[in-house]
Order: sequence, then structure tokens, then C-alpha cells
Amino acid sequence: MLKAFKQHIEQHFQESVNQKTLLAVSGGVDSMVLLHLYVVLKLEIAVAHCNFQLRGTESDLDEKLVADFCTKNNIPFFVKHFNTIDYATNQKKSIQIAARELRYGWFKQLCTENDCQFIATAHHLDDQAETFLINFTRGTGIDGLVGIPEKNENIIRPLLNFSREEILAYAAKNKVVWREDQSNATTKYLRNKMRHLVLPVLKEENHQFLKSFQNTLHHLKQTQLLADDAFLFFKEKCVICEQDMVRIDLEQAAKFQNETHYLVQVLMPYGFHSFTEIQKICKAHSGKILQNNSHTILKNRNELIVFQQRESNSGVFIIKDKEDVLHLPIFMNILKIENDEINTDKHTIFVNSELLKWPLVLRKKKATDVFQPFGMNGMKKVSKFFKDEKLSQIEKDQVWILQNGDGKIIWVVGMRADDRFKITNNIQQNYKITLNQ
Repeated sequence: MLKAFKQHIEQHFQESVNQKTLLAVSGGVDSMVLLHLYVVLKLEIAVAHCNFQLRGTESDLDEKLVADFCTKNNIPFFVKHFNTIDYATNQKKSIQIAARELRYGWFKQLCTENDCQFIATAHHLDDQAETFLINFTRGTGIDGLVGIPEKNENIIRPLLNFSREEILAYAAKNKVVWREDQSNATTKYLRNKMRHLVLPVLKEENHQFLKSFQNTLHHLKQTQLLADDAFLFFKEKCVICEQDMVRIDLEQAAKFQNETHYLVQVLMPYGFHSFTEIQKICKAHSGKILQNNSHTILKNRNELIVFQQRESNSGVFIIKDKEDVLHLPIFMNILKIENDEINTDKHTIFVNSELLKWPLVLRKKKATDVFQPFGMNGMKKVSKFFKDEKLSQIEKDQVWILQNGDGKIIWVVGMRADDRFKITNNIQQNYKITLNQ
């Protein structure tokens, strides 16, 4: 196995060979064999051991085994005791999920503090098969079926190509000392049921089961790559990511077969998973919304707009005088100018200072709002202006109104100034109002 492991790590993890790697070592046979292999190959490592304090003295003996090995071989050793039960209770998570979050959070911290570029775990081929079966029984897509990745950011799993049988054989041949977690023998947990009840039957029926499984996994990964390419093409044609929202062109999406499946993939990161609900909003009338705890989807004509929900859009902010710089909800600065070159854009307006009455008010629109758009003679409802600009409901809700002390609108912020406040000559003193969102 040593020769095969050396070849495997040089071919698939070459970038880690000459870099310092943090090994996650529990004291079980898998991680102790991984540690032994790294030591024999004289690779630069440090070792991290998590004591989750779940098995009393047994947990402490696991820690001692790993610590003694590292001391004997002059390997940097780090250990952390976690109050796993309290964490799981407070976070309302299972012990398994809690332990995972605790250990990976600590591993990343150790890498930063000790200049480790990679984290190596001892997941192996049998683990991969168990994960496949668990996800298969729960119902999953192709991402779930391809199982545990060999590489995930800086986390590597160099034993995924080797079976538990090979690992045990290596441990016996090289007299690797390890400890057995007695909880692995119980069938209380679903993974253990797969390990002790299901996998043995599959291996009995097909003595080359793990080899066959590897081939299946390879085909699934190739299919996943093709699917990823197709999804990327869909996003390029149909999805526009803006600063605070995502737009999906439904007319372009309709050119793809099974477009709802693509849409589900686009919307999944925002918490929308229901094929039926997404299909419904695509067929709904303009203005229909779909919400979850964090995001909203708006059907706006022939597009879907996804945006993050905000705590409140109803705030009113007072600008007491020209020295008062407003930082919330937007940055706005009012500068007094004389004979300045006037270059108005959507982030800058110039107003006749004689017409300003303090305090100014920054607020959201009202149904009764009217103003005189710059360059026009007559008055216009703000709601009609929004309609002419073809703003979606989301965009309307995000626009701020700058109101004069006498109640007149000075600026539909970022869109159009009111003509009544324009500069009429270069003699008077004027204000430059700038906005940076």
C-alpha cells in the first residue's frame, strides 16, 4: 500500500507534497495509518486531535495515543477539548453535526496560526460507499451521489482511493497501534447500519463491489462535469448578477429544455428548493412574489428578480443642516459651492441654495408624491415616473426621496432632480449634493 499511496498522492495531490499539511488524527485505524504513511514518506506535517469528551476515559486514552506517537516522532501536536454536548444543545444540532462544525472550525484556525496549507482527513473508499448509500436512500441529486470530494478548498482526502481492508492490512503489517471507538460497533446510527448490515451483503454478492463502485463513481463524476458545463452555459445566457440582486431572463430560459431544473439550481443557494413553487412563480402574473426567511423572488414581466430581504424600508432620516453628513441608509454630503463647474449625473445634483429650507428629510416614497422632473415644465406623480422608467416593485421600494423643509421633493435620489431647485445663474450661492451608496 505504501508504494500505491506514494504514487497516488504524487499524482493527485502534488501541490500538497512540498507544503505543510495538518493531519486530523482521531486515534482510529484510518487516521493512524494515514499518519504512519506521511511519517514514512517524510512529508512535512502537524497533527490535530479533537477530544469531544463524549466517551469519558476512552476519549482521553485516544488523545494519549496520538500525543505519544507525535512526541516519539517529533511531530507538532495540537489538541483541543470540546464541550460537544452543550454546543449541540445550544445550537439545536445533532452530536455528529456539532462535532463536524467544531473540528473544522478549529482546523482552519490552526492552519492560519501555524502556516499549514492543507488539512488531510482519513476518509477512505468504504466511507465513500457508505455516504453514497446514505444519500441514495434519502433521495438526492448527482451532487449527493458523487459523495465525498477528494479535494474541497484546502481539505484533502488522500485515502479515498483505498479500502478499509487495505488499511487494516497495512496496519497489521507495519504494527500500527490504534484504538477502536466502541460506538462504531453499534447499529444505532445510520452510517453504522450501512457499514455493518448493508455493505457486507453487497460485498458478498460481488467480491469486486468496491472496484465496481469506483467505476460507477467515475462515470457519475464525468456526468456531473457535463451537467456543470450545461449549467454554466445557462447562467451565461439567462442570469445577470447585480450588486444587490439577481435577474433571470425567463424568455431566454424558455429556450432550454427542462428550464425549471436549471432555475432550481440557480435559486437553490438563496434557499429556494421546491420545483413546484419555482414553476408556479414562473407562470404567475407580474408582481407575484415567493419568499423565505432570507430572500424574495419577484416575478417582474418576463424576468425573475431575487433579492435579500432588508430589515426595514420605512425609515425617515433627518438632515439638520448643510454640515450634517448622512451615513445611513446612504452616504450623502451637501457642499456649498460658488461658480463651480456643474457636471450633473445620477449621483450628483446642484441646487439653488436660496430655495433650501432646513431640515431636509430623506424618506421612502408616498402614494401622493409629485415632483417636476428636471427639464420638464409640468408636475408628475412619482409613481408614474417609476412606471415610465419601468422599475420593478423591488427597485421602487429601494428608491429614496429627498424632501425639502417645505415639503417639496428635491430629488428622486439617484434618478432625477426636481427642476424647481435648479441653478438659474452663476452669481447665487448653490449646493452640490453628492451620493455614494
